[in-house]
Amino acid sequence: MVAQPQGPVTGTAVPGALSGGATGRRPLPAVSVVIPCHNEAEFIEQLLDAVRLQDIRPVEVIVVDNGSTDASPSVVEAYGRRHPSMPLRLIQCARPGAAASMNEGIRHAVGDAIVRLDGHSVPRPDYIRRAVERLGEPRAGVVGGVWEIVPGAATLRAKAIALAVGSSLGSGGAAYRDAGSVRPVADVDTVPFGCYRRSLWEALNGYDDTLLVVEDGDLNYRARRAGYRVILDPEIRCVYYPRRRLRTLARQYFRYGWWKIPMLTRHPGAIRIRQLIPLGFVSAIVVLLGVGPFFSPAWLLLGAVMSVYTLVIAGVAVREAGRAGDLRLALPLACAFAIIHFAWGGGGLLRLLTLGRWPPWRLQPRSHAA
Repeated sequence: MVAQPQGPVTGTAVPGALSGGATGRRPLPAVSVVIPCHNEAEFIEQLLDAVRLQDIRPVEVIVVDNGSTDASPSVVEAYGRRHPSMPLRLIQCARPGAAASMNEGIRHAVGDAIVRLDGHSVPRPDYIRRAVERLGEPRAGVVGGVWEIVPGAATLRAKAIALAVGSSLGSGGAAYRDAGSVRPVADVDTVPFGCYRRSLWEALNGYDDTLLVVEDGDLNYRARRAGYRVILDPEIRCVYYPRRRLRTLARQYFRYGWWKIPMLTRHPGAIRIRQLIPLGFVSAIVVLLGVGPFFSPAWLLLGAVMSVYTLVIAGVAVREAGRAGDLRLALPLACAFAIIHFAWGGGGLLRLLTLGRWPPWRLQPRSHAA
């Protein structure tokens, strides 16, 4: 649902004239780029550079600051002063979460097409044009592309995390995270970020801003349920910088698992096996730990399960580290796999066991760069 603004919402106009573009093949709709931003000072300038250098220009670029505690707003304002021809605006959203930020940004937008981008992404120069062109297909609802996952730092941990979130064992086989495969344009369950018409956002009553994360999956599911296509085009590409430390990776995936439960509860048709595996795995471990003191064979079963699991993630970690040309990555990669699985499954299980009462999600997530 679209929530009404809570608290003051202010807008800062950053100088620049509006402009549009077309490819010469057919006129394209006016495009508004909306960027939810929370503590993205380190990467937001790279994103703005990439948007400014797109081969068609959006009519506006709206950065929605969502309570940043770093220098993000100042970086955006300074960027606008250096590039006055860029139609850049900075607004504030007091309600937490990317969904609320997107809703607020789109309310201020003037374009017929919306392209969402995030501060930790860098789109290719043809990203907007390809996305908006694909949006012209019959029954196209949401269009997206694939991530070229790049480490957020030069450390072994950051490199291992990048490998983990891009692998099938870490992503559950999400197509948009596999930039190395060759596949045709396809209808899929979900895409990251997304390009869609403002009219679709209005028809779906916007993002569900009661969800602090997984808002893209929710919007995409509701679009498909309404009869629209969610299209993945592998030629639409952006660089994505994942978390760089294991503890922030754990926090991120714990939140994913926790917030996925209310989304799936509202939309049971969105449930996929890949989402149930980590939840079922962690639940089985917890049950065996609880039963073990009263039924000793449970310890044997727990040992067998954990032995097989350890062998699997160790084997995959060594294989992926070898492919990357650095076997030193194997140990942090295995740790990253385990963190993804246990954090996601643990978050979902905690949501179920506490009926959503704990933890109280009042704080924004930390910066992805932390």
